[in-house]
Amino acid sequence: MNKILPIVYTIATILIIIGALFILQAEKYGLAVLSLGLVLNVFYRFSTLNYESVKSFKILDVLRLANILFMIVACAGFFYDWNQKFNFLILTIVFDLLLNLKEISFKSK
Repeated sequence: MNKILPIVYTIATILIIIGALFILQAEKYGLAVLSLGLVLNVFYRFSTLNYESVKSFKILDVLRLANILFMIVACAGFFYDWNQKFNFLILTIVFDLLLNLKEISFKSK
């Protein structure tokens, strides 16, 4: 499972970017691609969440759990056709980026 999770995260990131570009180009498949990327990102975040830290209320892990819930609400916003769905999605992605900044590395191993 540890070998699959980075691949899932990479695919989720690519799908989110491609879905956003399709939506900007007014393609009808953009929403499906973006939603699939968000679902994969939520799956990855749930798989890598430290549940013991959440139970002991460590603030960073509680914020990560809140971010996962925000992503689920952002996905629901697309299906319920909210007016501010894109703003909420952007806020969720920026929040995810800030919380998980140390996962982004430009160093080669």
